[in-house]
Amino acid sequence: MPENQEVKKTVARALQQPDDRSGAKDDDRQIPEQVTNEHWAYKQIAELVEKYAAEKKLPEGRFCTKEELVDCLIGVLAKVLEKYDKEGSQGIQLDDLESIRTLQVSLESKLEQHDAYRNMRWSINQILTLIEPSEAPFYRYKVGVNGFLRGEGVRNFRLPDANYTPGDSEGRFLYRVKPYVYWHPNNYLDIHFEGQGYGYVGGNQHLDEYSLYQGFVEAKSPDKDLYTGRSWVALKAGRQEFVYGSSFILGADTFFNGLTFDAVRLRVQPQWSILKNISLDLLAGRYAPPSSEGIKGNLAGGYLTYAPAEDSAIEAYFFRDTGSEDHHEGERLDIYGFRSTSAIGIFGLEYEAVYETGRLFNPNTGANDNINAYGGHVDLTGEFKVRNFDTQIFMSVALGSGDKDAANGISSAGEFRNPNNDTSLVGDMSVVGDLSGIDVGGHHASGMQVYTLGWGIDIPVGVKRNLNFTATGRKFVADSVEDGISRDIGLETDFTLTYTMNKDLSLILGYDRFFTGQFFRDASGSDKDIDYGYAMLVFNYDRTKRIQKSPKAIR
Repeated sequence: MPENQEVKKTVARALQQPDDRSGAKDDDRQIPEQVTNEHWAYKQIAELVEKYAAEKKLPEGRFCTKEELVDCLIGVLAKVLEKYDKEGSQGIQLDDLESIRTLQVSLESKLEQHDAYRNMRWSINQILTLIEPSEAPFYRYKVGVNGFLRGEGVRNFRLPDANYTPGDSEGRFLYRVKPYVYWHPNNYLDIHFEGQGYGYVGGNQHLDEYSLYQGFVEAKSPDKDLYTGRSWVALKAGRQEFVYGSSFILGADTFFNGLTFDAVRLRVQPQWSILKNISLDLLAGRYAPPSSEGIKGNLAGGYLTYAPAEDSAIEAYFFRDTGSEDHHEGERLDIYGFRSTSAIGIFGLEYEAVYETGRLFNPNTGANDNINAYGGHVDLTGEFKVRNFDTQIFMSVALGSGDKDAANGISSAGEFRNPNNDTSLVGDMSVVGDLSGIDVGGHHASGMQVYTLGWGIDIPVGVKRNLNFTATGRKFVADSVEDGISRDIGLETDFTLTYTMNKDLSLILGYDRFFTGQFFRDASGSDKDIDYGYAMLVFNYDRTKRIQKSPKAIR
């Protein structure tokens, strides 16, 4: 149920699976028991000591022992933490973090012998994540487990069916646990296995599912850029997620049991300077149970991205989706999309337009109707300081076409569909699951218009802790309804408090209320609103063998 924008980011961060970009050679990181002032480790530590005004200095005019290097590095780390606590990330240069990470790995065995280092290790690792892009982290292997535990309760709504049920209340405990192993034996091969346990209990509900969630091998061409992680060609085969853009069309159902495909994906990223900002994905596969929840069929298509800058991109895509619970011959959904993102100062703008064609089975005629539907969204975000607090605003308009024939039960061919979305644009509560519409009391509202206004604030509470509060309102209006029934679906309000203890552990508390509109009264005869509350723990634990870029490359 919860799909708040900030909550989604928190959960996705814990569940993400980055790719390796390490190309360091072990010989480059070896530090002998004694070094001269010409050794790379001596030079890096001496520079950091001076820059951060650490108390301990390296010896001059003689050999320096490895233990002396460690003592000085620990002094530097203490100063880095102190500076970060006062000034935040802007007070630490990324080049310094690169050097610290290289030294940390090279001196790991010696560092672990010191209580002072062990006491600060966790905090240092949180800061070092600033230089670890999600596309290409520094590790050879990673073994761990991530997921979430959630307790939730609702009034006037049924959770498993996402149905309006006036007078009913229920609660349940839901879990998603994913043990994983990532192995990157070299720069050109990634091996990834991820299991999943998912289920819930409570309110006369019980489910336990255990499965292979992801399991794939990705081979990359040997011309990989060690810093960006880009390869000319990369081929990924096996069970895998497909997540593109802001998940308006295709996402991974982050807050429930996910969504994967048994598929092949070919990624082409030209290295020529004239084409270096272009990336093309070609994919084909079939829905993988049990995360598909009874959906059977295939998905194929392509996704083209042109990203001239870090904060701007232009994307075009095409997908052919034959997935359905009750498939009929000739049915298909063809999706043509365009998406752009850009930033000007403190503001960010996203625009996405989608047109759908294909064939949809009509049970009234026994034949396939021609699909003709459209949808999209425009989002404006802003980030700014208010008395040293980071605050955010979010405004959005999203729409999906509807059809009078769909509302009257004649044909749904003109109704926009995005069932595989993982976006908060359709609300946090799943009262409205996608932009195709909503069913209440045997009546259907076809197509949806959603107007969103949100605000959030970050409150730092320490070096590695952060408190975020968000408040969001969404107005829902149907595109088409039966004669005599209102198009006013209602207003959803969402309040979320996220306490990030560190990058691997977060606690989320949320309360949402859906103020039902006239449509609910006309369709069901009830004016009762829907209440939903939850508490969720998001976690990750891993053991990682980190690999650094060569110190020669850093220098």
